[in-house]
Amino acid sequence: MKRYFNIKNTAVALITLLLSGCNDWLDIIPRDIVTEDNFWNEKADIKQCVAGVYTAMQSEDFISRCILWGEGRSDNLYPSGSLTEGDFYEVMRENLLSTNAFTNWSKFYYVINQCSVIIEMAPVVSQRDPSYRTSEVLATQAEMTALRSLCYFYLIRAFDQVPFTRVGIQSEDKVEYQPASSFEYVLNEIISDLESVKENALVHYPSSSIDGPGKTYWSNCNRITRTAIEAMLADMYLWAGNYDKSIENAEAVIAQKRADYIEFYSSRFGIVGDGPQEVQGLFDRVVPLFVATPSNPSAVDEAVFGVGNSFESIFELSFNYASGVPYVGSYALARIFGSGSSSINNKGTGTLVVNPAIVSDLNTGTFKYFDHQYDARFYNALEAVDENYGGGSVRKGVASKYNLSSSSVSSKIAYNNSSSSAFGLSSEPDRNWIFYRLTDVMLIEAESYAMKASEAMNAGAEPEVYSHWLEEAFDLVYVINKRSTTYSTNYLRTSNSALSSPGAAIQLIRAERERELIFEGKRWFDLLRQARRDGNPSLIKSLVTSKLSGAGNKGSFPSIDALFWPYNKQELKVNPYLKQKSIYASESSDEYEMK
Repeated sequence: MKRYFNIKNTAVALITLLLSGCNDWLDIIPRDIVTEDNFWNEKADIKQCVAGVYTAMQSEDFISRCILWGEGRSDNLYPSGSLTEGDFYEVMRENLLSTNAFTNWSKFYYVINQCSVIIEMAPVVSQRDPSYRTSEVLATQAEMTALRSLCYFYLIRAFDQVPFTRVGIQSEDKVEYQPASSFEYVLNEIISDLESVKENALVHYPSSSIDGPGKTYWSNCNRITRTAIEAMLADMYLWAGNYDKSIENAEAVIAQKRADYIEFYSSRFGIVGDGPQEVQGLFDRVVPLFVATPSNPSAVDEAVFGVGNSFESIFELSFNYASGVPYVGSYALARIFGSGSSSINNKGTGTLVVNPAIVSDLNTGTFKYFDHQYDARFYNALEAVDENYGGGSVRKGVASKYNLSSSSVSSKIAYNNSSSSAFGLSSEPDRNWIFYRLTDVMLIEAESYAMKASEAMNAGAEPEVYSHWLEEAFDLVYVINKRSTTYSTNYLRTSNSALSSPGAAIQLIRAERERELIFEGKRWFDLLRQARRDGNPSLIKSLVTSKLSGAGNKGSFPSIDALFWPYNKQELKVNPYLKQKSIYASESSDEYEMK
């Protein structure tokens, strides 16, 4: 039996068919097919397949799950007033059913399978096309290994135990169903995979003609680089509890960014101007970051989210719009944070909105979320409809321009909270999606230092043994907080208490991650990581319960298992080895609900 490939989609990922519950192979054989005999013959075939992987990740199915799995269930996001039914609504009520569309993981396994096929076929193509050199093969395999590992990382954080395989499926007769492997097993395997290919990944991709003289980051954050792999490893080692390795990889990321800044930015722009500035912390920590100022409180968000593909970016998917040119729209962000309607653009209020308590936080002086009124991140991330009583739209991820201003007298940011005039909201759904950026990795490193200190304290060590780790952790937080403070004095009020104990430092880091990474698909995963360490969901209960009151929800979070999603009903039908989690009891043949 010959193996078939869809030349438009680069390779038929049969696992997508199987995990979607379709049993008819003939349903997906494309009309325009080529066989292995006349495909996989030259380097161009590999390039086409690689591009197809990134295109699949740009889909609304993929990105919407990154948002919903990573943040949708957290305390940051609430349902909009118009949301009264449907899959989004049930997720926000914590009424998770196996029939909910967001339990469908087929797009992630589609990407996983494509990556595996390319990894297997790259050496074959190299044998047939001498211009496809061994070093290029290894770089391609590293790139695809990283994307495959990233998909698995999302899956285990969403579902806990998931089927795991590295085998690429190219034909019906090669399919083998897999049982679910544990969180720890999959995490260790993808870490091992990334370590095995890290040195083969490219540090920089060649500059394109649009980059101008020298290298820029337009061509080096939209694909996997060695720095992106190191960022992923820093994150994965944090989840694995290997804090020394997490710090090692985070430091490698910061060092590379520092080197790139010196080579490609300081010589072109100087320390100030269009390039990033140097920000120094309390303990001689110097990192090149964009900086907000009283006269320009939008400088950071304009560079990172408005223009996009910034110096601080490590890996992001680009959705650049050009009039009259076909492009893949950023429909997930536009629907969830933008219009929330069938028009799918960045204007208006999205399907999900901001937690009202966050909106009113500064005006009421609560300071539960943002530590002071001079933090530019608050004003850039959201638009308040009513700053006294809550209610606001997410603007991070949909705004193309940030036109905020501040008072020269009080240095308190003033903005128009009754219209969208402070934000450039375009009809084109073209905002990028960022997986990793520099400050994210810095906070990962800070958390690893704090956890090292916590382990030392729990082992009976004296404070002088671990106090320097707390200083390192606080310094990283301070640098990030300082660059977003639009005043001459840093207002990080918890500086003394954060240095007093590992627990205080961990709490500060979690709060800073919420401020810095709000609405970027990180918050639920951050809370989940802490819950897994604690061995109970009490932290999540304390933060999320308020948004569930009166909703008739089933989200009482009786155990850690309740923090993960149920398996999709169709997955259970087609995979005989996949068993529904015990916390989701079968109430009928049609749906599963939480016990």
